[in-house]
Amino acid sequence: MDLRRRGPDPLVAAALSAIWPGLGHFGHRTRRALLFANGTLMAYVFALGYVVATGTRTLLLWTVNVSALRILMVGSLVVLAFRSAVAVDAFRTADRRYWRWRHKPRRRVGTAVTLTLVAALIAAPHVVVIRLASVQLALLSDVFVATNTLTAAPTPLPTTSTTTSLPPAGEAGEADSPGPTVPLTQATTPAPTTSTTAPAAQPQLTWDGAERLTIALLGSDAGFDRVGVRTDTIIVVSIDVATGDAAAFSVPRNWRHVTFPDGTAAAELWPDGYPEIVNEIYGLGLRHPEAFPQVDDPAGHAIKSALAQLTGLPIQYYVLLDMVGFVKVIDLFGGIDLYVSETIDERIKPIVADGPPVLITTEPGYHHFDGLTALGYVRARTGTTDWHRMTRQRCVVEALLDQVPRMELVYRYADLTDIIASHVSTDIPIDRLSDLMGIADRLDTSRMVTVNFIPPEFQPGDAPIAQVRAAVSQALEGRTNTSNALLADSCRTSQ
Repeated sequence: MDLRRRGPDPLVAAALSAIWPGLGHFGHRTRRALLFANGTLMAYVFALGYVVATGTRTLLLWTVNVSALRILMVGSLVVLAFRSAVAVDAFRTADRRYWRWRHKPRRRVGTAVTLTLVAALIAAPHVVVIRLASVQLALLSDVFVATNTLTAAPTPLPTTSTTTSLPPAGEAGEADSPGPTVPLTQATTPAPTTSTTAPAAQPQLTWDGAERLTIALLGSDAGFDRVGVRTDTIIVVSIDVATGDAAAFSVPRNWRHVTFPDGTAAAELWPDGYPEIVNEIYGLGLRHPEAFPQVDDPAGHAIKSALAQLTGLPIQYYVLLDMVGFVKVIDLFGGIDLYVSETIDERIKPIVADGPPVLITTEPGYHHFDGLTALGYVRARTGTTDWHRMTRQRCVVEALLDQVPRMELVYRYADLTDIIASHVSTDIPIDRLSDLMGIADRLDTSRMVTVNFIPPEFQPGDAPIAQVRAAVSQALEGRTNTSNALLADSCRTSQ
């Protein structure tokens, strides 16, 4: 009997080192085993510590940074090469007597299968990482293609003697439970205290020199049986870059004669404002790109210009989501919970060819909506008005922002990118995505001021531009009251 100590089976050694580098070297190459195993452990601890220290935001930043994605792909290939080399070394330095025995003809098939499984074990995670990174790079290059995006800057309105005021508290009555009214001339912030020591100056965060970042969030009715694109959902979100405080303004789809900033080609073509309703202005840019020159996306710049002149806010970017994308995003995160304050019973035609109709039947109370039901809820017209739809649209957006956990967003991000690639249009440049993530990290939706421009204070027909600008200014300065004139109904998204 051969009593000499035998080393490990080469295939077992290779498999163990594939699971953890160096594990298959123990017993016959102890120094090498410790070097590989401890080195790998230190690398993993360092990587884990870095992620924990910087938070999940770091992972999100990596997903929108082209350089980081390319480094991730190269790094994954380097680690794959290292793990493969360690496994091969474990196989090569193991007991060769096992190898000779297993290379008998009747064992060759089993050996080949085992080696294939070991190779797959080593390569699988790296293939996944490289594939996801390449898909994300493709998404970024397909969606965020703008290179010469321009901020739509408003121009001053003609000076008039007309002043805009809101009615006294209690005259407007569509809010579910309006709170006490604060006069418009009274600030809602506490009175400043006197201090003898001036505070140290802090560096002011800005977005290209602007204190606010403003984005137009648009929902289109584009579908398989529809011609053109109409933005039936129009929400202007303005964020204080330094504090993360934000305000959202819901603009009616059916206002007319919205004007464009003075001195632009569009203002020369339509000096009295665009005569049709505002939800057609995106399509106007598609039909008349010459009116919105020097940009990659004339349609997006058209609606940005109109909304900037309406609100008095410079608008940097827009994001447009179609109906199918809206449904898919809601379903991706398992639906939303929302309080419904009105009875709705409506059947809406399908949004995809051969698809089911959208049925929405609700009574007042809390409901859980999937994607199609949420779409029916925001688009229902029977027994309601466009003003009600505006409130519902805003509440659905707020519910989605509030109810999606940050880690769930990370986990579902690959699926979300597929939806974005197919159903989202934007003029956000790819090199500004990391900066946007930084702003989003400071954004607190629970403190967001939400404003609906709805009757009786804001009448249908021609857009009351001066009145809208005054309301926007008051909202951003914290001088709003809680009547239906200015501050929108609060959305209840949880019980």
